[in-house]
Amino acid sequence: MSFQDHLDRLDEAVMTHLSDGTCDYQGSSSSASGVRYMLDHDFEVYDENQVAMHVTTVSVHVNDVATSRQGDQIVTPSRSWTVQQILEDDGHLRRLWVS
Repeated sequence: MSFQDHLDRLDEAVMTHLSDGTCDYQGSSSSASGVRYMLDHDFEVYDENQVAMHVTTVSVHVNDVATSRQGDQIVTPSRSWTVQQILEDDGHLRRLWVS
């Protein structure tokens, strides 16, 4: 088993066991239902003046959502979120700033 295989299995375990549930992802270039996601209400980012602020993020598995863009919609059972910016993408998980 390669190192990449181990990373894939780790990402799958994280999303399976730490998932906040499933959502529908409605993007301009693709849509998907039943996507596992992780919600974080207190992720720290820095603005253009290097001032720290806390934002809400949703992380999705790249295999479930091939592309993400500003304006995409994430619909959970409790509410809908709009993607503002892609904050991180390591090829496995993508962290999206949402509001």
